[in-house]
Amino acid sequence: MPGPQDARDIDRDSDAEIEGILKELSAQEQQKLLDLLTQDGGCEQNEWLPTIAFQEEILEVARVHPHSRCAGIHQLFVLKGIVDPARMRIAWRKLQHRHDALRTTFGEKSSQWRQKATQRTSELVIRGAAIDERTMSETVGRHRAEGFDLVGGPLARAELVLGRENTHFLVLSWHHSVVDGYSLGVLWDDLCQAYNDPGDAPAPLQQGEFAEQQSARRVARAKEAALAIRSRYPKALDGPADTRPRPHHVDLGGITLRWGIDDSRKLAARADELGLTLYMVLLAAYRSALEEKGFLSPDSPVWSPMSGRVSSSFSRSVGLFMNLVPVFGSIERAPEGETPIAALREGCIEAFGRQDVPRNDLIDILPELSAASALFVVQNSSTGTRDLVGVQRSMPTPSGFPPAAPILEFDSPVSGLFPTALSIEFMEDSSLAGVFEYDRTRLDAATATEVTDCLSGLIDKAIAGTFPW
Repeated sequence: MPGPQDARDIDRDSDAEIEGILKELSAQEQQKLLDLLTQDGGCEQNEWLPTIAFQEEILEVARVHPHSRCAGIHQLFVLKGIVDPARMRIAWRKLQHRHDALRTTFGEKSSQWRQKATQRTSELVIRGAAIDERTMSETVGRHRAEGFDLVGGPLARAELVLGRENTHFLVLSWHHSVVDGYSLGVLWDDLCQAYNDPGDAPAPLQQGEFAEQQSARRVARAKEAALAIRSRYPKALDGPADTRPRPHHVDLGGITLRWGIDDSRKLAARADELGLTLYMVLLAAYRSALEEKGFLSPDSPVWSPMSGRVSSSFSRSVGLFMNLVPVFGSIERAPEGETPIAALREGCIEAFGRQDVPRNDLIDILPELSAASALFVVQNSSTGTRDLVGVQRSMPTPSGFPPAAPILEFDSPVSGLFPTALSIEFMEDSSLAGVFEYDRTRLDAATATEVTDCLSGLIDKAIAGTFPW
């Protein structure tokens, strides 16, 4: 004789019944029903969970600096082929139900941020328009300006713009607190899966599970990392940390950098010859340029975001798992008998090993460590490997928008602003594009140009094999 039902089984049955009802309703009726169920507690089955460490930083920036643009990640796809709008709307809905992160909202409890996975989703907006550069820029610009409701949600939006001759735009917008760069490829692949195949794939581990795991170990890991840094890099803690307050309205400049396909391949080959990664070579050039121009001490770290997914079990999960990690190692201070880049290479390997250590926890233990020295990222996360059936996808950059995602406001700590940031991204054709961002209150345009000229010159030497690494 079967025993009493487990409460989780009852919840699943209730969800299935609700989903059956929703399929028979219009989008407006669906949202009314979901709102009603939410008020009565019928859909709010999950408890409040701890937030992931980097979520806390982004949420604090959103609260303390409401004018910051740190919150949004926006993707634009050009789709050529026959796109079924109804099918796409169902796929968008299924994607949100597959990943709790896309249905997450935030609140404060006892002065601490908490997150909860709800049943609130957004509907795919569908409209018709001319498919041209103007529509592209206006659509993305509107998504960037709209913002998100952290408390009420939803934190994911999508818009399909249908054009003539089977050419369309799809814009996906995510709040950065629930989606990191690594998640973008997973999201695209899962959207394609939901569009191409009506069947359900096995559910991945969810953001909340990661948050609970991190919460259990983050203090111990931060203490361990702080001890190692204090032992290995004591000079990085000698001087007072930069406590320049982060302004409510930032004034940022930006300079675009590009390297063609041939140069990108030569640079990658040169890195391989030296036993380095492309990340290490680009970081070495950036760091050298800053040191040469006096904007970075040889003892200071360069901060860099890393995925934070230390377990392969989260490889198909969506959320904000990343951390900003200090990378030590000046090429001016190589150990005796080793190549100039040896110290930086070792620093990169060390940083990779502590990518699960939250920056805010580390700074709490080591307040003398500069939390805003310089920022660097290579955005090499996959944009997805699948295709919508019968559709070709491309990802153009609208005019007026940088080819690589700006990161200076995204990743600066709550209490300060990095003076400079370099973001480099792999483009669809395997070329490289970068954006050098700078705080105009500390660097003028002429000085920023000097830094990028120096940076470009060092990378040219690396490509030619004449840089003495």
